[in-house]
Amino acid sequence: MTDHQPPSGNGDFPPEGLLERLRELLPDASLAAFLEGPPGDTRTWTRVNTLRTSVDTVLSELARCSIECTRSDWCREAIEIRASVRAVQELEAWKSGGLHIQSPSSIAASLVLAPRPGERVLDLCAAPGSKTSHLAALMDNRGELVANDASRTRSHRLRAVLELLGAKASVRVGRGERIGRREPEGYDRVLVDAPCSGEGMMRGPLPETWASWKPKTPLRLSSRQKSLLHSAIEATRPGGTIVYSTCTFAPEENELVVERALAVYEGRVALEPPGVELPGRLPPCESFRGRSIPRREELVRLAPPGMDGFFIAKLRRTG
Repeated sequence: MTDHQPPSGNGDFPPEGLLERLRELLPDASLAAFLEGPPGDTRTWTRVNTLRTSVDTVLSELARCSIECTRSDWCREAIEIRASVRAVQELEAWKSGGLHIQSPSSIAASLVLAPRPGERVLDLCAAPGSKTSHLAALMDNRGELVANDASRTRSHRLRAVLELLGAKASVRVGRGERIGRREPEGYDRVLVDAPCSGEGMMRGPLPETWASWKPKTPLRLSSRQKSLLHSAIEATRPGGTIVYSTCTFAPEENELVVERALAVYEGRVALEPPGVELPGRLPPCESFRGRSIPRREELVRLAPPGMDGFFIAKLRRTG
């Protein structure tokens, strides 16, 4: 059995190569949550889209429908609804674009970027549009929001999401790695939610979430991730903000990508605290596979059971 194949005869268990990585990276509670999987199709995280409605209006509809919910204590618009995705999609708030199904980890990335009305903001890898629409809501559709994606096919989905949610953004199709050279210092804030190996979204009992994982995937992706982050830094004006995020635990795609940027742009960028208190935050990763990693308290690692697996780095362009 190779280490990137599920163990023979047991389709409910992830490949051993993946387990070895996660045992090194995750505390016991997070590893247990990975192995046990989600608690069932009875809870759905959502974000109230303030471009279409208000939190109070959504809460009123949930009360009329006798649906229980819990509001996040770190984001007013984030609501955990005690109902399945299908039930949420029957709500008028969802049909009208006032309620968007989105994980809290994904919501957190836009909050950390914290765009303001009137600014020029770039979402470098925008599809399918959850974060882009959140950025538009935080900006109250005032300013210039550019949503870029490398895939023309995914950009169609992106446009549909933005239209449903009433989010104003200029959609572009092109390689994000090139934008820094084409528009140097052109943006106040840039979000890089980079394509990644997706370890944070995997769950042991759900083979479809990890079936395509291979041991070399994180290292293969890291080269492009570095290029995307460097492009974002180049595209940000001095004094501006860059947020780099992934939905993986892999240090090759997270800390080591950021370390490379800090070295290449020494004296021109600096790490900053996220500015948002987030549940499920893990201590910084300081070593992996025998390699020492500088301790960076500003970096955010999120993990189940509190959040989906996620990584967020906030940088300031200083020069």
